[in-house]
Amino acid sequence: MSNNEGIMLWRYRMKKQPVISGKVVERAYEEYRGDTFLVNRRYQRKLVWGQEEKKAFIDSLVKGYPIPLFLFSKATYKEIQKYEIIDGMQRLNALFSYIENAFSNEEGEYFDLQTTALTKSLAESDILVQRTPIMDRDICVKLVSYELPFSIYEENDSKTIDEVFRRINSNGQHLSRQEIRQAGATGEFAQLVRRMATIIRGDVSHEDILLLPKISEISIGKDINGKGIEPADVFWVKENIIKKEDLRQSMDEEVIADLIAGMIISPIPPSRLSTLDSYYGFNSEDISPSDRRIEQALASNPPEKIQQQFIYIYDEIKKIFHNRKDTLIEHIVNKRVYKGPRYFQVLFLALYRLLIVEERVIIDYDTIYNQLDKISSRTINISGGGGAWSGKEKNELITATAAVLKGYTKERTETDPMYYSYTTELETLLRQSKTENSQYDFKQGIHDLKTGELNEGLINKIFKTLTAMGNSEKGAVGYVILGVADNENDEMKISTQYDTKSVKVGNFFVSGLEGEIDAYYKGNTDKYFSMIKSVLEKQPLTEHYRRQIGSKIRLVDYFGKTVIIIKIVNDNGAVMYDNNYYTRICANNDAQPVSAEAMPAFFAKFM
Repeated sequence: MSNNEGIMLWRYRMKKQPVISGKVVERAYEEYRGDTFLVNRRYQRKLVWGQEEKKAFIDSLVKGYPIPLFLFSKATYKEIQKYEIIDGMQRLNALFSYIENAFSNEEGEYFDLQTTALTKSLAESDILVQRTPIMDRDICVKLVSYELPFSIYEENDSKTIDEVFRRINSNGQHLSRQEIRQAGATGEFAQLVRRMATIIRGDVSHEDILLLPKISEISIGKDINGKGIEPADVFWVKENIIKKEDLRQSMDEEVIADLIAGMIISPIPPSRLSTLDSYYGFNSEDISPSDRRIEQALASNPPEKIQQQFIYIYDEIKKIFHNRKDTLIEHIVNKRVYKGPRYFQVLFLALYRLLIVEERVIIDYDTIYNQLDKISSRTINISGGGGAWSGKEKNELITATAAVLKGYTKERTETDPMYYSYTTELETLLRQSKTENSQYDFKQGIHDLKTGELNEGLINKIFKTLTAMGNSEKGAVGYVILGVADNENDEMKISTQYDTKSVKVGNFFVSGLEGEIDAYYKGNTDKYFSMIKSVLEKQPLTEHYRRQIGSKIRLVDYFGKTVIIIKIVNDNGAVMYDNNYYTRICANNDAQPVSAEAMPAFFAKFM
């Protein structure tokens, strides 16, 4: 079925026929800046277009070539009508990014910001920066005058939209096999794989529904303005497990899918295309009934538990290889191997067997690291060639590897934390804050840097801000994180004051609370943590939310840096602080009291 045939079938199935109209680029860009377009990450694939694809698309518009339809559905986002993108996210992002000077055209020229009233105003306000050389004004005018083919319909049934997306994208010429499997797939297994993939890649978001401008913050590939994620920094690529090109083709999701199946299906299933297809419900003659066990396995293993266990093993592997000279694959195989997903699978599932199934803990990470040195030549001797990988061979290698490592683990005791992932949890929160910064706040500490006294005003502000986050909407989640700086200037103040060194995570600096703990609590972390909880007990909060916040406070050890995560979840209506209700519009803004006039609309959000 061709892409056009898929669109025709979609039109036939719609309860209401879509409205197809033209919209010039200039008008579409104005709507983009007005936060009109939505992206639903529940079914949309990640933003992966490279520079060549983006430049080619801009060239097509400039030359007046016809382009495919942009498909939207009407949607309501925070009580305002928006347009959810069904097809065309990569193209819209490329177009608007070019207008904002995020990349040049094929001739190395940038869009002239003086071309439209809006871009001129944004440039004069220093929101956009003009780069050079500049494309000829007449060509820029031609670009913004191009009429984009928009198709909008009022269908709001999520199952129908999911099916439309899957049918259209399953016939796309540029999708990898895994992207075809994942396109529009909303089953529990597909969503679990998607969540795990975004957490590890770093393109995780606070919510599944995002405004289009936010998606550029978590695209795979950095633009000239520093937005996006550098592929070389992603765990899979950084450790030589897969290549950059493989990441764009979603091979990381294939690896995750195989790993999850290996965790919950016994005996361990083989790795082959038809087996992966079966996990996503694809029908194929060569799929045996034994390959259809993923649904039954998920029924007895809740996805939340699997995710927790997966991240736990992932964190343990990161600890083993933290600050090492060689990459994971270089260490366990050799430097000539450019990628090794099968070697990683064996290591992951061997540790899963030891730490989860047998409930053991690692005694010493350095010893485990040494035991893994060139283990491929002794234990993980994988058969040559690609193609299918039998479950029998996979199981034998996992068993042998677990046997080698078992002597450097011990039985878990009641005092050992189980299935709780500290490092990845913090990294995920920092990355999520890029897409919804009003629901996050960062403080490096709670003591005054000049006097050393406990800053009670700051503490009160922290909890007031937390309630404002909870008041953004029903079910809202908010975080205040202590021990992290979101800019270099603040980090410098702490490092100078306490003579410490922070750990950089993206644009954040994990400075830790060690300076305060050592200076004012004699190095007693438990005493510091108890002080935070006692302060919470004195806050003017309702009993429900005081107890909830207290139960969710986490003390995190991030590679030797102590961080405290304070969380609120709106699960019992509007949140009151000192007999008032507060809201927060964006990051770094103080919580503002809700006015009397705004009260009716405010309470309507929680109905």
